[in-house]
Amino acid sequence: MPATSEHIIECASDIFTRNLNRLPYEFTHSLAGNPLFELPRLVELAEHVATRNNPHLPGGDVYFNEGLIEAGEKPLRPDEPRTAAVDLIREIETRQAWIILKHVEREAGYREVLENCIRNILELSGRDLLRKIKWFEAILFITSPNRVTEYHLDREVSWILQIQGDKEIHLFDRADKDIVPDEELENYWTADNRAACYKPQYESRAMVYHMSPGTGVHIPINTPHWLRNKNNVSVTLNVNFQFHDQYWANLYKANYYLRRAGITPNSPGAHPVADRLKSLAFTAVKRVQQSMKGRPHIPPEAREQNKRIAQLAGLR
Repeated sequence: MPATSEHIIECASDIFTRNLNRLPYEFTHSLAGNPLFELPRLVELAEHVATRNNPHLPGGDVYFNEGLIEAGEKPLRPDEPRTAAVDLIREIETRQAWIILKHVEREAGYREVLENCIRNILELSGRDLLRKIKWFEAILFITSPNRVTEYHLDREVSWILQIQGDKEIHLFDRADKDIVPDEELENYWTADNRAACYKPQYESRAMVYHMSPGTGVHIPINTPHWLRNKNNVSVTLNVNFQFHDQYWANLYKANYYLRRAGITPNSPGAHPVADRLKSLAFTAVKRVQQSMKGRPHIPPEAREQNKRIAQLAGLR
């Protein structure tokens, strides 16, 4: 299916550019009612994603868990095959489940949706942003009624588009050290993807957005958040990207190892010159390690997609 020029994301350009990867903001979109996101189509999509021969992630591109939880809980992944997610979607109304389908842009139809969303983002933010991006991804979340999604952080700059059902998202200021201490971020970026710790005493500081079909919210990197679904099945699309520049990630990683060595590092931003030297040194070490292991810097599928998006944006 050839890419179309469908306009999906709508937002005031000044809000979009001023707050991009700085602060959350709301926007609207046109995907509500799109047949690609109806449950029968999502069952077919899950079958494709769960049985990929070359998934992006070593453990596969499907994640799911069951059971009602609270924001601060960390549910365990069931010891079941990835294909079990297909049955969960069929029974999503009663299974108290949370299902993630990653890299759905590798499937026909969903690829065009992602690429049109990114084209809209570049129209609002400026095409120069494209040169800073390492790769793009589209993730689908399918959630049972009244299900909570645990408190967590993301490594990606993301926009979540609510397509079916109503939910609320609670976001916190990433600059608030009461909520996001440096040690927590260091641990998150280096050792534990689930290091973010919910602190109920600060819930009153949350920015709460009520989401319904046709609405969306931007989530900057390192912004803690959790979600509560209403009494309905929810389908949410996450459109995101990672930057080439791993400055902040590698700074937190460098500080993690300094702290382990008994040195208390300065908080990022306190001494910009020292920050830059630490980040550059860690970046150089990681590049040498990746080169020795023979890992591709960017997956081939991501390279092809970057080329298509550049063509859509008129950069090639």
